Amino acid sequence: MFVAAVLAGAAIGREPAAALYLVSFVYYGLYWYAFGWGVDSFRVFKRDAMLLKALSVAALAFVYLQAPPDFLSLGVIALGILLNARAASVLGIDRTYYGHELCGLAAQRVTEFPYSLMSHPMIVGNVMAFGGTLLNPEFRAAWWPLAALHVVLNIALLAMERAGTRRRLAIRLAGLLVLAATAAIGTVAAGNATDSSRLSQGTS
Repeated sequence: MFVAAVLAGAAIGREPAAALYLVSFVYYGLYWYAFGWGVDSFRVFKRDAMLLKALSVAALAFVYLQAPPDFLSLGVIALGILLNARAASVLGIDRTYYGHELCGLAAQRVTEFPYSLMSHPMIVGNVMAFGGTLLNPEFRAAWWPLAALHVVLNIALLAMERAGTRRRLAIRLAGLLVLAATAAIGTVAAGNATDSSRLSQGTS
């Protein structure tokens, strides 16, 4: 319902960039809320998290694929996706979505690749994939705030995970500040993207 309302509002107001930014980042808010306050149903949380992340990635892919292909950019993105997918398959779907923190799964030390090389390969994979889009010059010129915010928010997720649920008050306050800053930056960036689009249409 939320996503439908966002898209309907964007269509009515002719502000697609605003809808794209909002849909891109709402799943980080879901992660923060779950980590800071807990969840009533872990199953529902997983479902919503997967759906919102899929929409976020689809929104980024929609604008990225409009730029001419850049093979270095695509290669880094592919490596990031593969690293993330491998880490998730080793960890398992429940632990990928904070099963230990949110539904009490027993702590488990994972030593298979890529955990044999690094502690947080999914975050590293995300940063590689989102950061890799910035290697495409035309995408970067038009949409760099979108990808840069993804990178920053993934680093914020890493900080949240390292803090752990025992520091929930700090997570609540810090997360609120981060999401408020994201909303402000996203609003300005969406407005600039919309203005640029209108300008290009007016001069074409």
